[in-house]
Amino acid sequence: MSAITIRNARVVDPASGRDELASLRVENGLIAEIGDGIAQDEDHIIDAGGAILAPAFIDLRAAIEPAFTPGGETLDSLARAAVMGGIGTMVISPTRDMPMDRPETITGLRAAALPLPVRALFCGGATMGLAGETLSELGLMAACGAAFVSQGDCPIADTVTLRNLLSYASGFELWVACPPRDSGLFRQTVATESEAAARLGLATEPAVSERMAIDRDASLAELTGARLMIDRVSTHDGVEAISRARKRGIEICATASIASLVLNAVDADGLDPAFRLSPPLRHEEDRQALVAAIENGIINAVVSDHHPMDLDRKAQPFSDAASGSISIETLLAAMLGLVHEEELDLVSALRPLTIGPADLLGLPQGRLETGAPADLVLIDGDAPWVFDAGNSVSARRNSAWHNRRFQGRVLMTMVDGGIVYNLKG
Repeated sequence: MSAITIRNARVVDPASGRDELASLRVENGLIAEIGDGIAQDEDHIIDAGGAILAPAFIDLRAAIEPAFTPGGETLDSLARAAVMGGIGTMVISPTRDMPMDRPETITGLRAAALPLPVRALFCGGATMGLAGETLSELGLMAACGAAFVSQGDCPIADTVTLRNLLSYASGFELWVACPPRDSGLFRQTVATESEAAARLGLATEPAVSERMAIDRDASLAELTGARLMIDRVSTHDGVEAISRARKRGIEICATASIASLVLNAVDADGLDPAFRLSPPLRHEEDRQALVAAIENGIINAVVSDHHPMDLDRKAQPFSDAASGSISIETLLAAMLGLVHEEELDLVSALRPLTIGPADLLGLPQGRLETGAPADLVLIDGDAPWVFDAGNSVSARRNSAWHNRRFQGRVLMTMVDGGIVYNLKG
């Protein structure tokens, strides 16, 4: 493989705080040099034309569908969508349809992912069938390469079971990802608690549900010495609860979905089932609290929460529709919207997509430094475009982002020094 030098790029690296015009040279799948005048005669030269060059993104939460699902999202279709979104590493999360709760499942999926153009990691189901009663074989899953373990969208109601899960996982230093939702207040709810939802007769979930769940889960993590990941915080109360837990010295991290950062409850008031999401879209003050939590480091990672499904499951009245949206292709563009609206600077916006998740999982990716894997993304930060779900590379079309106008898109994605996506072909 010939060396590649990317010239005239705005090199942005949240890990070091670098944001400057420079060149970057890739050789043997690694970053060889960063600076000026570093190209060698035999290098393949790419002129970035001032475009942003950053580490390829790491998405900690995306789902596929079981192999027997007609027309379903596969590893291959998801990978093709991911590279269009600048993703270099994606973590496949468990769902009720695909719980990934057995070590042999993790082993099989890892083997199936080897030919993919992106790095695919897998999150094991923490309990069998994600039912929250019988613990999975966490030790064997860790030995098989599970990135961490998760309850998917299903909070564990029984405190003893959760204590046992956290205690078991702590022996293998596995992060345990728990949705911050009180199981009683969460049951059969479809929207956040609000006057509009009450008028519409929707079953609602109050913000206090997150605070109650985080306080309980953090206390059990403190008791067991476990590593607790708050899986998609969505409220101001939730952010405050995480902050309090950190001050007590608990090993706790947090993710947020891109939908919770960009959309709010007003988007769901029209009862379009595309906006039936989990967690539900919250109030504007909650969204603003999440943005602030990115800037101050309380939220470590922003996830696409890409959840593909048959449109028949979405084409229902709002209360009956399944929750979820495809969002891996639009993750960066939606995040850049916060930059254009001057809610975040570029380095802060890219941190939870790069070094934040990399540090959580101990990955060498997510940074621009000599010797690091050459997982890179080249971005036109100002290019206007409209996302048409009908033209999505994903196998599914259930999207909360359909017909949304964006500013900024991926020009090129590189993984292990190889170009896996090029907008210009």
